[in-house]
Amino acid sequence: MKKHILKNLAKTVAATLAITLLAACGSTPASDSTPAPAGSTAPAASTAGAPDNTDAKVITVWTKDRADSEYMTAAVDEYNKTNTHGYIVEYQIYSDNYPSAISLAFQNGEAPDIMVYQNDMFQNWVNADKYADLTPFMDDEFKEIFGENLYEGINVIDGKTYYVPTACTVTRLFYNTEIFERAGIENPPTTLEEMVEDAKIITEKLSGEGIYGFAANMKSPSSALSRSFDMMAQMSCGIHKGYDFKAGQYDFTQLADLIEVWQELMSPECAFPGCESLDIDPLRTQFADGKIGMYISFTHAEPGVYANQFPMDSSKWAVADIPTLTGTQVGAETFQAMNGYCLNAEGENIEDAWVVYRELFADVDLLAGYYSNGLGISLVPDAIAKANPAECYTANPKLLIEDTDAIWPKTPQEANVDAVVVEGEDMYSVFASLIWNDSSEADIAAALQDLTDRYNAAVEQGIADGIGTEIVNPSFDPMKPVA
Repeated sequence: MKKHILKNLAKTVAATLAITLLAACGSTPASDSTPAPAGSTAPAASTAGAPDNTDAKVITVWTKDRADSEYMTAAVDEYNKTNTHGYIVEYQIYSDNYPSAISLAFQNGEAPDIMVYQNDMFQNWVNADKYADLTPFMDDEFKEIFGENLYEGINVIDGKTYYVPTACTVTRLFYNTEIFERAGIENPPTTLEEMVEDAKIITEKLSGEGIYGFAANMKSPSSALSRSFDMMAQMSCGIHKGYDFKAGQYDFTQLADLIEVWQELMSPECAFPGCESLDIDPLRTQFADGKIGMYISFTHAEPGVYANQFPMDSSKWAVADIPTLTGTQVGAETFQAMNGYCLNAEGENIEDAWVVYRELFADVDLLAGYYSNGLGISLVPDAIAKANPAECYTANPKLLIEDTDAIWPKTPQEANVDAVVVEGEDMYSVFASLIWNDSSEADIAAALQDLTDRYNAAVEQGIADGIGTEIVNPSFDPMKPVA
């Protein structure tokens, strides 16, 4: 993108971002956002401002992200006006129906030229050869800028690059500083035992005012536990989603102590009433109203939520590392790489789509502005160097990636869900059942052993069927899970 384009872009977005974004610092994951009506699409940028040229080539882009729509649609509009190729970028935002919309489009041969990456659908479409390998398009300049964002086994599969993440998120403990002060708690907990005790103290002292120690959005156990319990398992046990990479097998039995901690956290002595039916936004509402002492969620999402969606004085919330069983971290906490774009391998405009991707979505100045406006935590060194990070990041450095955070390799089920078909309840359903039923130590041990046996049987069956592969690394270091 030419420098004058970037200057014009800066002017275009400045007015719209001044209030809504510069104060926001953060964006909400698609699954956490208030969606548009099911089945609807919202064109964020069409041919408005594009050259009046009937011979212009249209490049279609689909995304699931609404939180950054003002910034991105302004960038797309400016690109449509100023690009020298005659391209018209049609940028459409889908809500919670994004995966099904992509699936239907592939089935009908109508998939867009460019589509934003989404974790829970990525591997299936890679396996089906629907995403293009970007490697042949990447020149030396591109590799110099984005080389640190190429992770074998994550976005690079068998040497082929399918997307390049430019931002990331991690989960942390969010706590209400005012509630902690009123309860006489000086510092956030560093061990899970302290976390339980702090939750009990808050509930005991303040429940008469409707204030409780801890909450989790357990209406969807997978949503709640994948942003909290999973990280506790990584940090305290050195395993990811029940998988022991060093042994090359699932071993949920190591998680018994964490289940017992969660039984206490969800007990009436600790938890906000009704967590079993609580969704994430109602939880955030109660936190903003000063009714919840602490909870765990995404660092790229919550600051923006409390700046705009559920306004809360920024001095009343703070961020800390997720506590561990012993206070010593034995495994890195995962951070999620995001904001990548995949190209349609079956599209007729793949070379033009790469040009649009490279000039628009992979532009360093645009990425620096994205970070400066608090829309996401940058993963691109050149963008970080140019950015002026939003105030919330400088005031709360725990929102950012630390040396003890890392990307984890994919478990067998994450690598190929079709090759690991588990009979019976999945792990999150089992965890939730054990937590809510106040199961005994013997019940927990038996259930986790059964879960271990069923998951390993599914892996073995996938390998036997020729669609799964063994994943084992005898020298695996959980503090450095992806070298």
